[in-house]
Amino acid sequence: MDKHTPHSTAHGAPYSALTLSILAGGIAGATVALLLAPQSGKVVREILGRKLNEAADSARELKGRAIRRGQGIREEATHRVEGAASALAEREESS
Repeated sequence: MDKHTPHSTAHGAPYSALTLSILAGGIAGATVALLLAPQSGKVVREILGRKLNEAADSARELKGRAIRRGQGIREEATHRVEGAASALAEREESS
């Protein structure tokens, strides 16, 4: 990808990697905050459980988007290859 491609950040990292990094940082920050907060162990475990479930849901959504994007890319590549093969076959027939 070049620097003008809209599907990458300024440093070349894909948006999904950036999203995953932000998600991981948020989870780590929330975990530290919960562990240092003056709450009972049961409350902290409940909060951590909810946060982990939210993170798992986000990860599943990210995976689904990545799969759909990969399928779209595959379909586009298949279409282009078939078009190129047809053009080549026509070119050979006319020669």
